[in-house]
Amino acid sequence: MKRVHIDAQLAADTLAAVGIATHILNAHAAGAVGDLPFLHAQPELWIDDEAQAERARAILASLRDVPVSGEKSCPRCGEVNPGHFLSCWHCGGGLRDY
Repeated sequence: MKRVHIDAQLAADTLAAVGIATHILNAHAAGAVGDLPFLHAQPELWIDDEAQAERARAILASLRDVPVSGEKSCPRCGEVNPGHFLSCWHCGGGLRDY
């Protein structure tokens, strides 16, 4: 078994890069674990437009298949990033074409 973790901010940045508006709830709630149940303190990514939910799920599912290779240029700012990056270290823009 292998744990696969997708950071809520990374997912939000990736979706924003393709025009899907999101909100992260509980982004800073980790410090409340112990006072709150663990499941109530996990970050949650919410899609603003429910009609975009299936597209967002497909995009996030494709993040698991990102090959680790060379370098990528950011389409937003042109900065060169390591091949395994999914969002630009400089501007936060998504680095994959969907």
